[in-house]
Amino acid sequence: MQKIGIIVNPHAKKNEKQNNKSTELFRAIGGELVEVRTTQNLDEIFTVAEEFKKKKIDYLAISGGDGTLHHVLSRFILVYRNKDIPPIVILKGGTMDTISRSINLKGKGPEILRRLVDTIKQDKPITTQYRNTMKIGDKYGFLFGLGITSNFLVEYYRGGDTGPWKAVKVTLGGIIKGIFNTNAGLFRRLNARVTIDGYELPFNDFLGILAATVENIGIGFNALYRAYEKDYAFHVLATGMKPTEVVFRVWNLKVGRKIHHPLHFDDIASTIVVHIPRRFQYMMDGELYESSGELIVKAGPRVRIVYV
Repeated sequence: MQKIGIIVNPHAKKNEKQNNKSTELFRAIGGELVEVRTTQNLDEIFTVAEEFKKKKIDYLAISGGDGTLHHVLSRFILVYRNKDIPPIVILKGGTMDTISRSINLKGKGPEILRRLVDTIKQDKPITTQYRNTMKIGDKYGFLFGLGITSNFLVEYYRGGDTGPWKAVKVTLGGIIKGIFNTNAGLFRRLNARVTIDGYELPFNDFLGILAATVENIGIGFNALYRAYEKDYAFHVLATGMKPTEVVFRVWNLKVGRKIHHPLHFDDIASTIVVHIPRRFQYMMDGELYESSGELIVKAGPRVRIVYV
């Protein structure tokens, strides 16, 4: 009988809201098919990864948001030493759950697990979809950004309240401010030297850089419309446009339509090298990190995500 290894992040927003009842609920749903582990910190993920590898689990289920997903993914890739990790089952639990939307995965975590368990018990085939990953520094994930994207997260997390409506509010507020102030809030600019697949961009004053292996970046924006075009690659947008120029092209970003401008890069790539001679923040899968000097983003291994 196939086995599902489940990792629960008790600090994920939806799990905290449910007083962390997810662990027992997943055990009740899965019965003998599941091994459920609650990880309190990142080091514990390594321990669980070693255990699940020895037990040869067939599916890796993750209960948490997009940040949880990349923390688990990064550690399993290291433990499995770049061999294929088990297909990933996204049980959600975060605020945005952007990656699960990339495969149109419906329902909450318990519903998803119940459907998977039923499918296994009925001996039906399991559908999976491949997704490219990106190696950002020493971590693996699906979304990368700096400039306007990291600025967005700073504004989004300010005040503590989060959720889709907060994201919409920050976006609309940023657009309005950008019309009147060209270097504030979301539109604080970034001076950097950026090389993409060996080609150095001919401008160094950036509004933002965004790269992803999924097309939807949240709140209905399909900006990375070429994300699935090539294996072991990702879609990159890098712009030096003025805020007003971006505002008047925001519909292109929403529906996934190419923007033509001499200070805008839009293409498929496998490596980005960013040089900034100071500390700077960048975004990875909805979480903020810091770096300084040089940051390398390159294509990572492909992973399979379960659709049930």
